[in-house]
Amino acid sequence: MQKLTVERVIAAPIETVFNWFADTENYSASQAVLQNKLIQPAADVPYGVGAVRKVTWFFGRYTERITTYDAPHKIGWVIESGFPAIRHQGAELNFSEVAGGTRVVLTTTAEAAIPFGADFATRTFGFPVLAAGYRSVLKTAEVAITSPRKAQQRTRQGWLAKPRNYVFDQVLKLIRNIHHLMLKVSGGKWGNKQFGMAAIELHVLGRKSKARRTAVLWVPVMEPGRVVLVASKEGDDRDPEWYKNLVATPEVELTIDGVTTPWLAHTADRAEKAELWPRIVKAYHGFAVYQTRTDRDIPVVVCVPREDVGSAADQAFAAGRAKAASKANEAAASNGAAGATKTAGATKAAGAAKPAAARK
Repeated sequence: MQKLTVERVIAAPIETVFNWFADTENYSASQAVLQNKLIQPAADVPYGVGAVRKVTWFFGRYTERITTYDAPHKIGWVIESGFPAIRHQGAELNFSEVAGGTRVVLTTTAEAAIPFGADFATRTFGFPVLAAGYRSVLKTAEVAITSPRKAQQRTRQGWLAKPRNYVFDQVLKLIRNIHHLMLKVSGGKWGNKQFGMAAIELHVLGRKSKARRTAVLWVPVMEPGRVVLVASKEGDDRDPEWYKNLVATPEVELTIDGVTTPWLAHTADRAEKAELWPRIVKAYHGFAVYQTRTDRDIPVVVCVPREDVGSAADQAFAAGRAKAASKANEAAASNGAAGATKTAGATKAAGAAKPAAARK
């Protein structure tokens, strides 16, 4: 067995830090944690002794049972099952007050569950990956609790910010294009849910081009007659393009489970956002983390069904759908023609080879 320790000092009271870590669904805001779900609450507090949670990391999935809950000083747990398999003696989060705030120390004792070479595999592969995941959670906690946004980052010159924004935009664009392709190819079956939220396609009109634009978004709140979207852009200082377009033309279309219908969007006012925000961050705590990364008040968008179809916006949407369908048909025809040409070539070659073989 080997022991791994990571730690971080968070500039906040010990009670605040402990409470954040006690609700382990908060861990899902970390890039290292894909999902953290409570499957069996404890008798006293949800994540108290006896509680069982299922954690999906970027490197594996594990079922854990809480063994210690000593507020605000210690939380302990043990992995009961999971993949990749490991032998686990237990893990602890210890909290102590220090001059700069609260020191958080995370320790775990484990080894790879393999017939031979367990120490080598754990030391060389397992613990470096696990340490990266744990450090990501500690960093996420610090951002969520303290919002350590530096003044110089806010005031840096535009020419310094542009390369970061450009790369950031291109990465987001690539991710969303891949996601959109997955939804399109599978008919809405692949990639339609993550972190417990449904994925939909939002269709808006470009505020300058008036062309139909599409964005794939997660929906934290969806109920009959209302769909709620969050213009977070992962905590960037700028509003996403789809939101700017939506403000210019609030008539939109939503594709939900493969069905496209007309909707009317508006930005929630202060009171409406105050009512929705607790539900939004409960659905995905990452939205709360995104807000700590920016001084921008992240807009919340509410969409309601629209019956007054036939406007100029609807005509533009119809033209956009027709254009997309035409391109799809052309691509299908091109692929069909290529396949037919290939088949004909193969048939001709086979026919030519047959007489030659006969002459032999």
